[in-house]
This record gives sequence, C-alpha cells and structure tokens, in this order.
Amino acid sequence: MNLVSNSGLVGAAGGSGSGGGGGSNDSQTVTVGSHAESFPPSGLIPASTTNFKGFFTNIYATEGSISDGTSNLYGGASIVELQYTWSNVFGISRVILSIAGNNRANSGWTTLTIGTTSYSRTNATYSATNGANTTWSWSISPADLTGAQNPFAATGQTTTCVFT
Repeated sequence: MNLVSNSGLVGAAGGSGSGGGGGSNDSQTVTVGSHAESFPPSGLIPASTTNFKGFFTNIYATEGSISDGTSNLYGGASIVELQYTWSNVFGISRVILSIAGNNRANSGWTTLTIGTTSYSRTNATYSATNGANTTWSWSISPADLTGAQNPFAATGQTTTCVFT
C-alpha cells in the first residue's frame, strides 16, 4: 500500500525488489557524493551545517556522479543534479532534481523513486525559468534536521533512481 503525504512523498512498504506492474520511463544510477558546509554563528543566527547527498554541483562542492546522466524523458538532456539537502538548524530539507534546459514540460512521468522512496511529480515545486535548468523540488515535512529521511545510500555507494 502506498501513502501520499502533504510533502508529496509516496512511501512504499520495505524491500528493495521491483514491484509488479508499470515500466520505467528512465532509470539512472547515482554514485552518492556528500558534502557538509558549516557556517559560524553571526549575530542572532546560530552556527549551522547544511548537508548535501547524491549528485550535485553547487557553490560549495561538486560531488557524486550519475550514469548515464541523460534524460530519456527530455530528449537526452543532461541531468544536472539529483540530490537531498538538509540543514541541522533551519528546518529546510528537500529533494532536488534539475534537468538542463529551460521550459521542460512538467509531464511525461508520474513518480521519481530514489532507492525505495518515491516522490510524486505533481507534488513538487516546479520551476521552468530557473536560469538554464528546469527544476523539481520536494520539501520534506516535517523538516529533517538530521538527514534521517535521506533516500540515498551511503557515500560512495550507488542508488538507483527510476522515473515512471
């Protein structure tokens, strides 16, 4: 039985095998990278750490890799990032998918499953005018301050990510 919460997370019962029915529109393998960026306290803002896991490039680091890294859903466009990020203080935690190219359609797939955790496309925040990329972002609620809801495997291991 699948459950859909307000965050768009579709939780499936445990297990790593493939379920029956439905085929894959695209499958990617992420070799998990990670980075933690610590920020000192400043005025009334406490010290904090923002963590990143998966495949990403940001102002702090480039980590992880993806194979094959091109989207079957969007004409072979590059997958720019597929990551989970969280802050230990500010209550910001989310999954982010970015595909190269502006104005990619918000259609053609229903669910992104990272490992055994699924995210519904219709519950993502969609941005087709984010610079040179189209981005889908799923906010995790309640906020994950520890990384406990991270869907990726340990750093250096692989995680299968499937679009259906």
